[in-house]
Amino acid sequence: RENITLNILAKHCGKTFIIDRSDEGTVVDELMQRVRVKAPDHETPVGNLSGGNQQKVVIARWLNHKCQVLIFDEPTRGIDVGAKAEIYRLMRALTDLGISIIMISSELPEVVGVSDRVAVFRQGQIVKILGGVDVNPNEIMRYATGGARDDQHH
Repeated sequence: RENITLNILAKHCGKTFIIDRSDEGTVVDELMQRVRVKAPDHETPVGNLSGGNQQKVVIARWLNHKCQVLIFDEPTRGIDVGAKAEIYRLMRALTDLGISIIMISSELPEVVGVSDRVAVFRQGQIVKILGGVDVNPNEIMRYATGGARDDQHH
């Protein structure tokens, strides 16, 4: 509960500045259900959850904040294959709702599998932005390794 509402506790306070635990719990339960956190209840310590469910708690925290752009930095590092699929499903559902996602990943299959557009960096600079059918391992690696030059990127 606390991990999900940490960034907007004031939203759950009345005029007395006391947190309305009932209101907070209702919101947390809805968010946990929305992102499919598997936990006995919203009071379960995050440290007792699997890596994938810990990631979902972090996502729920920012959904509670009503963000329009989310940055996912290595979102599936250290979690099992099933949890990865859940994170990907959740990311797609968020983009379907109009939330933009910037994903940073060093895993090429992950980049290709979930991205609509890819900004390829080399030596700290964007060398190419790929979209559509160009989002494939060969094109990404061609630009990432310097096998192609393209000074005109969008």
